[in-house]
Amino acid sequence: MARITLSLCAALALCAAASTGLPDVEQPDPPTAVATPATTSASHQRFTAALDSLGLRFETQVSAVEVGEATCDALGRNVTPSRIAELLTQSLPITPTEAELLILTSVDELCHLSLNGGK
Repeated sequence: MARITLSLCAALALCAAASTGLPDVEQPDPPTAVATPATTSASHQRFTAALDSLGLRFETQVSAVEVGEATCDALGRNVTPSRIAELLTQSLPITPTEAELLILTSVDELCHLSLNGGK
């Protein structure tokens, strides 16, 4: 499979902003998570290793993590998993099943960081 690029981040951000129904100027600031580098690095490595084992390869670990974190952000803003999967398949060269796997892997390995401050 071709390596995946960052084009998804903008699509997820737009979808996340649109999902609240508020104009951009009224968007609440997302909660900021303070993660320790060791915890974050280990989570990021587990995330990219899991994606790699599924055949989902990104240009860099950073780009993979950015897509995963954008997925977590969209989920946190109540964007439905089916809508995120739709955006993933429109923006990236992946199948609907691969999009679902990417979402599930993001939830398993990354989304907890924003929920409990990186611990």
